[in-house]
Amino acid sequence: MTQALLSRVAESIFWVGRYVERAEGTARILDVSVFQALEQSDTEGGHAARRLLAVMGLPDGENETLWQATERLATDPKSRSSIAGALAAARENTRGVRHVVPVEFWEHINATWSALPLQWEATRRAGPAPYLSFVKTQVAGITGLADTMMSRDQTWLFFTLGRCLEATDVVARQLATVEFDQVFDSGLVMLLRSCGGYEPYLRLSQGVVEPGRVLDFLLRDRLFPRSAYASLTLAEECLDKINSGRQGTWEDARGLVGLARAELEYSSPASLSRGLETRLERLQGSISSVCDAVTRRYFAQDLPTQWRRGGGGA
Repeated sequence: MTQALLSRVAESIFWVGRYVERAEGTARILDVSVFQALEQSDTEGGHAARRLLAVMGLPDGENETLWQATERLATDPKSRSSIAGALAAARENTRGVRHVVPVEFWEHINATWSALPLQWEATRRAGPAPYLSFVKTQVAGITGLADTMMSRDQTWLFFTLGRCLEATDVVARQLATVEFDQVFDSGLVMLLRSCGGYEPYLRLSQGVVEPGRVLDFLLRDRLFPRSAYASLTLAEECLDKINSGRQGTWEDARGLVGLARAELEYSSPASLSRGLETRLERLQGSISSVCDAVTRRYFAQDLPTQWRRGGGGA
């Protein structure tokens, strides 16, 4: 690279990418969970709430309803696993590195964070869908500004690396919210819509919606940018460019990403659904290990707290 970043700047940019992607990912997971509860006529959503909190790695609230769990994951400013907490952390990290990001990028993050309370007030009357849609749309604007206004230097590479690692974790968590042996076709459609992959999937599968095909698409499709495989592949490319000029040295993060990608790439389609829960947990564990390796190699000495424990990052 022609210009290296200070480690603290690179760390902040990396976590901006993770937190922005986390906010969108949490919105998408809530989308699926709420729909699943409605589809299964779970009026209080007790089972759905417990499953949702388990997937997000949060403690089970005593007799917590799905609405209460949704509110916690949407608005809790102290939890980095919530939408509000993740966007607040992204804002704080961006504020400290405004000298290396476009002004519009900072303004869009700041405006999104500022609008969240008003958006949630409207949700109390109309349900969570408008709030979740707002978050997804705003995050798309943030990532669009990064892709169209940032030079492809280390700033963009660390931001994109953070996004890719978080996106892989989000896909694993989204899939974990769905009980594939009990899901209806409408639930699979909702899962695909939540991931933004409904139309691409239909073109690929010629309109046939089946659990095995949906699972294979979201984990391994090479062309769909939100698949776990595509995210890991881009993460590998980012690490290769960050390490440009250091050929011959072993990079733990690069090796761990490659192993996770290879396991997905060389698993047969039929084997994906066998031991799915274990596979998804292993994928999430791989992402945590990669993040730890990136932190040791490029950032501070202290390892970050992982998302599965309710927080993380700079």
